[in-house]
Amino acid sequence: MRQWSYKYRNLKELKIFVDRENLARYDQILIQINCGVYDKRAIEKMLQDIREVIPHAVIAGISSIMQLCHGVPVKERIVLGITAFEKSRIAIFKYRFSQTCANDYESAAKELFKRIEKDTKGILMLTNAIYSDMEAFFETCNRYFSHIPLFGGIASDEDERKRFYLFDREEIMEGEGFVAVFLHGEDLIITCDHFFDWVPIGRRLTVTKADGRYLYELDHQKVVDVYAKYFEPVDKFSLPQYALAHPLIRQIDADEPIARAILDIEEDRVLFSGEFIEGEKVQIGFGHYRRMMKRYKKVHEVYAKLPAEALWFYICISYTYGYLDILKASGSLFEESEKLFAMATYGEFTHTPSGNRFMNFTLSKVVLSERPDARIKIVRKKIHIDERDRLLATLSTLVDTSSREIAELNQYLEKEVARRTKELAELNKVLEKRIKIEVKKNREKDKMLYHQSKLAAMGEMINNIAHQWRQPLNIIALMMQDLSLKAQMGHLNAADVLNAEKRIHETLKYLSDTIDDFRSFTADEFNYGERGSMHLIETVKDSIRLIHVALEDKKIALKTSFPSEDITVVGNGNDLKQVLMNLIYNAIDALEEKGVEEPLIRVSVKYDDRKAFVVVKDNGGGIDEKIIDKIFEPYFTTKYMARGTGLGLYMSKMIVENRLKGKIDVRNTRQGAAFWLELPLKA
Repeated sequence: MRQWSYKYRNLKELKIFVDRENLARYDQILIQINCGVYDKRAIEKMLQDIREVIPHAVIAGISSIMQLCHGVPVKERIVLGITAFEKSRIAIFKYRFSQTCANDYESAAKELFKRIEKDTKGILMLTNAIYSDMEAFFETCNRYFSHIPLFGGIASDEDERKRFYLFDREEIMEGEGFVAVFLHGEDLIITCDHFFDWVPIGRRLTVTKADGRYLYELDHQKVVDVYAKYFEPVDKFSLPQYALAHPLIRQIDADEPIARAILDIEEDRVLFSGEFIEGEKVQIGFGHYRRMMKRYKKVHEVYAKLPAEALWFYICISYTYGYLDILKASGSLFEESEKLFAMATYGEFTHTPSGNRFMNFTLSKVVLSERPDARIKIVRKKIHIDERDRLLATLSTLVDTSSREIAELNQYLEKEVARRTKELAELNKVLEKRIKIEVKKNREKDKMLYHQSKLAAMGEMINNIAHQWRQPLNIIALMMQDLSLKAQMGHLNAADVLNAEKRIHETLKYLSDTIDDFRSFTADEFNYGERGSMHLIETVKDSIRLIHVALEDKKIALKTSFPSEDITVVGNGNDLKQVLMNLIYNAIDALEEKGVEEPLIRVSVKYDDRKAFVVVKDNGGGIDEKIIDKIFEPYFTTKYMARGTGLGLYMSKMIVENRLKGKIDVRNTRQGAAFWLELPLKA
């Protein structure tokens, strides 16, 4: 096997080179073309010259922004990597991707698989595929032939016109596709390796909006805006250059991260060389200068053991942004520099123990030999390192170390947050349990206070019943006495008996209704779950009927004001009765204590489209402004409430707010106190 790195200029010089090296004696010749001239006519002329001088050569070429000729990086040149095989065979296959067929990657992989022979040792692939998903294509290929090394790269161009040229000996291909060269031979030895020299720096960014290879947002910000935070003002024209020097890095597995190259920029999204997944973390990358320099010392050791007659490198174009000196220094270590051939690519393909992989931002290496004892000659010399190199190496180490320390700190903080969150969750469970217990205790307490308040109201009602029954019982006694006297005197007749029966029956019904009202009031239980509904005016009237004897006994006038039509409100009727009775009894006590000459209580009902209002007023002079804000507190009482427990108004407030879902308030008017209830209408 022989390898030459030749800088093409014209047909005349090419003929001289071919004759001098006697290339005609080789049957199997592969020419890889690294074309830095973006002129179709110039490319066509070059292909014509090669066909004329080496008509049997297999040709595969792409456009590239950098060429490596005899180990020296150059630009805007055409460099031919000529490999003459002595014991191996080569065959070419080209394929155009369909833009409409969803299963095109499957078809292409099958076509490649069909051409693999028993002694196939590797496949060189060059492509101009930017919009085709090469990562998905390689995953498909691995299902068919992951054991066969597949290596090469994607054409590159710095110009906005994206002139990604791909060609073979016959044509410059239109549309996206690839040229594949199959390398067959029992004696052929192919070794693949790659280096990833970018390290993640800064904080981790979350992919918040992505669709496959299209990235819209990081941390809910546009990609351009994210880069503008870390670098000088960035727009969609300068973003590709910044992103090439500082790519986005994904940690797709525990072994090695992978970087993504920007291929195209649209209005609100950016096309990358591989996919992103929403929710994953990425970081901006930084070229580790010292890591690149460390490989100087390993070159002799590596190639001393490696069968090598030809070296092919497929280098990410990011190495052209500030790292050309390292490439040049590395190239100077090879005594036979003509055996080196390299391309700057937008994406690199290489073979790993897990199969073939589509890479980005790597320096991928392919070493070929037909003899196991063949070695590349290495120059033993010390690479000159100037002050700039030392500064960049120091800065890269500083940035890398600082970033790792920050990452470790963040991991520690994340673990601490997770631990504290777990502790808080456990504490919350304990607190929730305690709260449930306390709520249960408070409900029991409320029930007890409710029953205490209700018992107090029942005591007042029993007193009222005693007053209410005194007169009807006297009436019955008098009528019975009248009938007895008439019977003794012989004046009793049927009409007297019927009349007495009627009046006694009416009186007994009155007594029975009084008992029914009392029983209805005392039957209700304190239940948070049952709210129900009631007719408001009817309930207010029932409340007044329960207490009217006390008003008559104290000679207190009662005036009411009700709408002509009743309204339905939320709640239980007995709850409202208890509240109104508390308010009226308090008004009676206040009027009696203050000795008002013409005591008066007014009860009125109003309502609108959403709420109903019940107002209880008296003319007792009002409540002292110093204590008016405290009267709804439990166990708070005043002089005129001295006979009470201080629970009446507190329980009234609890009933109105918790059970009737309304509001209660008090204010002073010119005549006295006014209690105001607001109740929601039944939907």
